[in-house]
Amino acid sequence: MDNIPSAASLVGRLCLRRVRKRPVRSGGRTASRIVAVLAVAVMIGGATAAQAAASTGPFTGPSIIVTGDTTDIAVQGANDSLKYYWTYAGYSTWSAETVAGSGTTYSLPSMIVTNGTTIDIAAQGPDNSLDLHWTVIGTGSTWHSEVVAGSGTTYSAPSMIVTGDTIDIAAQGPDNSLDFHSATIGTGTWNAETVAASGTTYSAPSMILNGDNLNIAAMGEDNSLHCYAATVGMDNWDPGTIAGTGSTFSAPTMILNGLNVVEVAVQGPDNSLVDYSQVGPGDFSPDTVVGSGTTFSAPAMIQNDGVDIAVQGSGNTLDIYWAPNGSENWDSGFVADSGTTYSAPAMVLNGDANGVHMTAAGPGGSLYDYYALNGSANWSAGMVAPAGSVG
Repeated sequence: MDNIPSAASLVGRLCLRRVRKRPVRSGGRTASRIVAVLAVAVMIGGATAAQAAASTGPFTGPSIIVTGDTTDIAVQGANDSLKYYWTYAGYSTWSAETVAGSGTTYSLPSMIVTNGTTIDIAAQGPDNSLDLHWTVIGTGSTWHSEVVAGSGTTYSAPSMIVTGDTIDIAAQGPDNSLDFHSATIGTGTWNAETVAASGTTYSAPSMILNGDNLNIAAMGEDNSLHCYAATVGMDNWDPGTIAGTGSTFSAPTMILNGLNVVEVAVQGPDNSLVDYSQVGPGDFSPDTVVGSGTTFSAPAMIQNDGVDIAVQGSGNTLDIYWAPNGSENWDSGFVADSGTTYSAPAMVLNGDANGVHMTAAGPGGSLYDYYALNGSANWSAGMVAPAGSVG
């Protein structure tokens, strides 16, 4: 699963299609060669599509990236703090840092790397604000914070990507609106615009870069699924419908696959897992990845020689599904058995090591990391943080 090139025009403007093998570990804390794909999310050209996750489990989910030879995880911690964990490739010992203390963080975070030198983490802050935290790689545990949007602006986990020299963040806004915030890297000056008006948005969004366009997907009214597109640097947001009423029961995750087709995955009716692939301007084809009673969280999805999708499964398992790009023939496997998984997962491709890392909250608010080489069904499991660590 490599970083995904963009495609499209609008016809590409309205959000595009999808298998593969399995999941590597990598290691060293350098500021060069960055591979970063979040949770519910994925790397698009130079930009990382952040996750948009909401789990039926009792804990918020994590966000995961790979930076050089380290694996990095961010998660809402105990007492609404924000925690950051990292380890070198091949190591089982995780270092922990407090990004922001108690009473600062109220959602799953979104994490990216900018300019190959800085780790950025966005999350919903106190009083429904939106905050950004950042640190320069290799400078120890010195974290800086800034307010992206003030009180009463943000009502979901954010989705964050990089487009050129700009950081872009999408989140559910007041009265079930959809908002977009952008700033030139390093300036701290944020511009806000409304993507969709009140009564349109009922989940955290997922955002990708698709050629010269930004695509955002979110659950809409009556459990529908909507997509919005705009030219980078413009505020001309075009709305579209991916799936109608009664189709969507989680936040979506969206990627551009190896065929330059947009795919959007969601928890579907009766706890099924459904993947939508764009087949034309504003036209998406649904594919049931797995049927009823199998899916109990928002999915995580990445491009990896095909498409990989991970979810919290029945009985608190951690499950993975994969298929070649453009195929509807999905294979499945277990990452972790019953009683192991209590949040939406996050997943990242470690391209240098040819494998996949996955992370999710475990029993009692613990945090686990899982790793497998591509082509292997053997997942190694390691505890990142003990019970009581995840909020």
